[in-house]
Amino acid sequence: MLTQARLLFCCGLALSFLTPCVEAVHAQPRFSSAKQYPGPWLEVTQEVRDLLAVHKVSSCSQAAVRRSAVNPDEYLLYCTQDERRWTSWRVQLAGQKVRGPGKLLEGIPLPDTY
Repeated sequence: MLTQARLLFCCGLALSFLTPCVEAVHAQPRFSSAKQYPGPWLEVTQEVRDLLAVHKVSSCSQAAVRRSAVNPDEYLLYCTQDERRWTSWRVQLAGQKVRGPGKLLEGIPLPDTY
């Protein structure tokens, strides 16, 4: 039977091995938006337009997309109706998901053409 001191020593020893692993997971840098969606801006495909229609997104008469470097099935979409107010959307084709509208992402400028 383990004594209380021995039990505490074993628990402390186990924690000393696990702590660097947990810290390493948290220390991994997240992709910045510019690295996750590196560009260039592309024309919106019909597949993306169809998914927007399914989700009843009508505020994107003028739009451009960037493909994700992490998930090639995901796109960042910047869109506008009046060329003054822009919104961002994230589109996942395989999952048929559309998230937005959101603010423009830091480090990713508006497209030159759309």
